[in-house]
Amino acid sequence: MPAVNVKISPEIITWALSQTSKEKLGEKLMNNITKWLNGTKTPTFNQIEDFSRKANIPLGYFFLQTPPVEKLDLLEYRTIDSIQLANPSRNLIDTVHEMENIQDWMKAYRQDLGFDRLSVVGCMSGVKDVNRIVDRIRHDLDISKTWFETTKDSRDAFGYIRKQLEECGVVVMMSGIAGKNTHRALDINEFRAFTMVDDWAPLIFINAADSNGAKLFSLLHELTHIWLGKSDLFNDRQGRSKDVSDIEIICNAVAGELLVPKDVFLENWNERKTDIYIRIAELARTFRCGEIVIARKAMDCKKIDGKIYDQVVQTAIENYNQVKKNKDASGGNYYNTIGSRLDGCFVRALCESINMGRTTYTEAYHLTNTNRKTLANQTPGSQIPPGV
Repeated sequence: MPAVNVKISPEIITWALSQTSKEKLGEKLMNNITKWLNGTKTPTFNQIEDFSRKANIPLGYFFLQTPPVEKLDLLEYRTIDSIQLANPSRNLIDTVHEMENIQDWMKAYRQDLGFDRLSVVGCMSGVKDVNRIVDRIRHDLDISKTWFETTKDSRDAFGYIRKQLEECGVVVMMSGIAGKNTHRALDINEFRAFTMVDDWAPLIFINAADSNGAKLFSLLHELTHIWLGKSDLFNDRQGRSKDVSDIEIICNAVAGELLVPKDVFLENWNERKTDIYIRIAELARTFRCGEIVIARKAMDCKKIDGKIYDQVVQTAIENYNQVKKNKDASGGNYYNTIGSRLDGCFVRALCESINMGRTTYTEAYHLTNTNRKTLANQTPGSQIPPGV
């Protein structure tokens, strides 16, 4: 069958190039693109399909006359007004849209079944007193000041807080890839987490590519946004930017106090007489968090200076990068991590909706990027009817 040439606007090709990297497209495709742009060659339909697949851009976009305007409302809530996030990646765009679909479904489900608005959403709106916010969150999540003592490490602590949020009706999703494509790894330098506030179905998304300690901090930071009633796109890597808003300062402070209560920290710090860096590492294990969080608390309590804090941050980043290098470059096995990706409350609601005949299998699999077997394995307490 002969190749079919297609007419593609140079403006579209240039825009598509800005949405990806030359490395992902490959030398052969890049050579063709150069010729398309200088007018010495016309692309074939198969070549545009290849371009679409490698750049993760919908095929239909290539046949527009001008680049599509993809409005990402969440960008208005980014922690730092960075140049990088002024042009979000396809991975971030697709992840946000996927979470929007999940939130829309969950909201409609709860409204249709007569659920009330969640009382925790915006309950601390306008409050600036960090301790008041901390006390309210502890009360609503039913956790003690030293809740971390019941967990064994930061990963276990994350699961504990996530479960308490589930009891409050907050949806917590987590993934290190866009969709179910293990070659589309999410970049923590672009974003660490985001929150989409809604009265019926507030949703937190955690970038699973981050370290366990960082994911725990992000979760506590993002849940604070829900209590304050403000959406958020969290992309502050070290928490030292001078450009963050007042609400971000509050959320960081609340997360830090929930993780490492000041009075408990000071008692533990003063008891130890070890080297500063060793002491920070020891306390990170005690409080089930990352060393950066401990260093930040120590700096806020005037126990260390900014130079030591910066050194802890740099070491933590280097250690994280080394761990990432040792992991599978493909981004991990999707089906091995799907259980941690999906929110339990959301999955149970889907299964109940299927049983009630309100949701089709096809819609459920589309929302969760799963099939019947993998979805059923995530819901031991819910029964998916036989068939299909």
